[in-house]
Amino acid sequence: MSLTDTSRNGAALPAPSIAPVVKAALPRRRRPGLIAAGVVVLVLGCLGAYAFARAAGTNEPVLAVTATVTAGHQITDADLRVVQVNAGSGLIPIPSTQRNTVVGKYAKVELVAGTLLTNEQLTTTAVPAAGQQLIGLELKPAQLPSRPLRPGEPVLLVITSDPRNVTLDGGKKATSADLPSPPTVAATVAGVGAKATDDTVVVDVVVPEANGPGLLERASQGRVAVALVAR
Repeated sequence: MSLTDTSRNGAALPAPSIAPVVKAALPRRRRPGLIAAGVVVLVLGCLGAYAFARAAGTNEPVLAVTATVTAGHQITDADLRVVQVNAGSGLIPIPSTQRNTVVGKYAKVELVAGTLLTNEQLTTTAVPAAGQQLIGLELKPAQLPSRPLRPGEPVLLVITSDPRNVTLDGGKKATSADLPSPPTVAATVAGVGAKATDDTVVVDVVVPEANGPGLLERASQGRVAVALVAR
């Protein structure tokens, strides 16, 4: 008997088609440890985001300056106002709850309007203190360092001499090399005024009481220069 099937009329029938066998995909094995670790990371991330958002939205009432206060000025209640700042800003301003303790203190340096107030800017000692004088020196650019002076900086006031006004023995005019080392006075910058149209600047300094009058006289003659010193 032939292996080829035939129809009743004798025609050959097509061979039956064989469907390909498709293997079912095996389910992946789940690893409980990795799933648990992922859940922990997700929870920690959510908690961190919540803590950050909460901290960013936390404000604290602190003290700020309403108007510019010059060095040595005694703080009044009218000089202060309360503002809200972020607790995480890194600043250490004075809390508004200490307002009563701030009133009556003195500004150690110039306090600029709108800035936050810190304890480092205040002192319980009046400026000038006993035995000191606060004087203003009108100085030209050549009598000042090129770097702007800051309130609270220690400086050395140098009393200069004009060689043209010094005559040596024998009637010879002196030169700079003939002059002795100029006298100096230690001082502290209390404030710096705005530059005038002629480029002069008034610098307020705190000096020993005994030196105040002499410095003012020599400053009026243009014979005082300022030198910065190390703190």
